[in-house]
Amino acid sequence: MFRLTLILALAAGSCGCSGAASNTNALASELQTALTVGDFTAATKLADLDGAPAETHFHYLSTVLDCSTQSTCTVATAPLDAAFREEWQAGAKTLGTEAPAVEGLIVVTMQSKDGSGSGAMTIPYARIGGSYKLAALHLGATEAAARSAKSDADLLSAMLASGIYDNATGARRTDWATAATRLPADGGEPGKALVQATAAMAAAVDAHDPDAAMRSGSQWAKIVFADKSYDGKPVALEVRKRKLQVQALRMLRDVKVSGGYQMGNDAVLSIQARNGIGWVERGALLISREGDAWDASSAGAQTVSYPAGTMP
Repeated sequence: MFRLTLILALAAGSCGCSGAASNTNALASELQTALTVGDFTAATKLADLDGAPAETHFHYLSTVLDCSTQSTCTVATAPLDAAFREEWQAGAKTLGTEAPAVEGLIVVTMQSKDGSGSGAMTIPYARIGGSYKLAALHLGATEAAARSAKSDADLLSAMLASGIYDNATGARRTDWATAATRLPADGGEPGKALVQATAAMAAAVDAHDPDAAMRSGSQWAKIVFADKSYDGKPVALEVRKRKLQVQALRMLRDVKVSGGYQMGNDAVLSIQARNGIGWVERGALLISREGDAWDASSAGAQTVSYPAGTMP
């Protein structure tokens, strides 16, 4: 189950949606149209999304993109159930916020056009500002301040203490703080590689250039933004540009490194950056070396994220 919390506007066609639904059927109908034509701007207007994390921007826009390119999507309303209520409240607790009083659910059913798979996304709705909108969980002020108060050193220590996966043994090593090599203030070779790769990707995003994104130094980027799909079929340039805009929501930019540790082909770096929605993102990031190149697309991280200007 997916809980909607945030999206960033991105123009891609127009559905003529008002973004102010007077009833739940109108909300479902306008969302159906926005998904079918891939109108991110219209989809944004249908949701109360300010103040929620970047990862939700990404998930929601990914669905809008998928529904307008690879899947046939059907929107319907559904009643609230106990399981969703419990998950909704748990999510609000995690973000340190008060959960909006939702009235029901919007269910988006997705079926791949090539028949390869199917799925569903469940989004709550509520009456907000005089109209029905997709409800969102916003990051609470107290939780934002608590995240801001975490030091870079504490975040790095927490990641090392949780253990770093060792390819040779298949286990997590928790002795990095003593066994790994301490890196200089700029992160040494892996730190410089991370800064260079993220700067190159940020430039590609700003230029709306998926070809430049592929050259940014990440094997992941070469696959995601490729001009051909896995079966060799061409991918339209416009679709690749939209993929880049969606992925950019959770990418790091303006990265600064303040040390870290290295053990063999792995490095854990202490970083300060901002993500695609402008929030601060700080903490520890794991990157790995493949051959002679450091790949900055590793998924290992111990970071916190909060709006810029948040004070502890």
